[in-house]
Amino acid sequence: MTLTNHQRGFIGLTRHRGLRVVALMALLGNAAHACQVPVFRYALERWEPAPYSLIITPGRGGLSAGEQEIVEHLRHPKTPANLEIEIKPPAEKSSLALHSPLKRNDDAHQPIWQSDLTQANALALLDSPARAELRRRLLGGQTAVWVLLESGDAAKDAAAFATLGESMKAAQERLKLPEGVITQDEANDPTKRRENADVLQSDLPLKIEFSTMRVSRQNAEEATLIAMLMHAEPDLGDYDKEPMVFPVFGRGRALEPLIGKGIHADNLLETAAYLCGACSCEIKEQNPGIDLLMAADWTPVASKEVIETVVITGADTASKDDESRRLLGMIVVAGMVALLLKGWLIARWFSRRKRRS
Repeated sequence: MTLTNHQRGFIGLTRHRGLRVVALMALLGNAAHACQVPVFRYALERWEPAPYSLIITPGRGGLSAGEQEIVEHLRHPKTPANLEIEIKPPAEKSSLALHSPLKRNDDAHQPIWQSDLTQANALALLDSPARAELRRRLLGGQTAVWVLLESGDAAKDAAAFATLGESMKAAQERLKLPEGVITQDEANDPTKRRENADVLQSDLPLKIEFSTMRVSRQNAEEATLIAMLMHAEPDLGDYDKEPMVFPVFGRGRALEPLIGKGIHADNLLETAAYLCGACSCEIKEQNPGIDLLMAADWTPVASKEVIETVVITGADTASKDDESRRLLGMIVVAGMVALLLKGWLIARWFSRRKRRS
């Protein structure tokens, strides 16, 4: 089987946790039709962010008039946010407790961030300067924003940021977008064969453009963002003395981080290749990453009216042989994915070590 350039880029990704299934689907793209829209753009246009859960506990006597206003602001913010609210019975002191959408046995009932119920804390929960900048860049069409969460060691942080910048410049020069992506205008041409999954859902220019951002762990304004990033994996607290790099793409989806010595050109390029490769697995939950809590109006890039798939053939009859080959390809893919899942579980520990060394 001959591999296209973007498929070759996925070979190295098989050493990364969470990307192996997606890599196999890309490699088997010739066996069964796969969505050609790159991962970052498919995520931006079609993946709804998972909601965070905010537990509000009133103090004795219930919510005061001021606290009730805060709650209403959280329920109905000016800019929509992926947040669900639950009011608990009164306790000794009023409080806010944020829970991640991730379901883990180790921290299923533990909040990732908590504070007193105040107007300032409620505002900081919904948005922050870094998240506002992430929102602006992603809505502007950037492929991904690479967030360096600083360790506090100036030398380590400077080295990691320099490597990140150099690697992203190289990635923009080397990586190519998948072929077969269809614009909205092209989708309206009835003479072309197309699949709905290949059609862009917005007029935003499709391009490869990376940018970087630094966030200090000591920045109080970013406490909520830092808490979300640090709970992307259950043991990141063990590496809090190391710089971490989180690629953020789509509607605020962050991949698991590269850490410390794992922040090097090969790892960074492989992750960038995944983001720019064809979205072979269109179900968000089957792709790596976590959604961040963000106040953002994604309407300008959200899915538009679904365009009916039209297939034009020479004699107005669909080829049964083509359909049979596609069905066979899908069966092959399903079988290979099942086998890969077994290997994936075994390789998770090894891949985690690679991202951190």
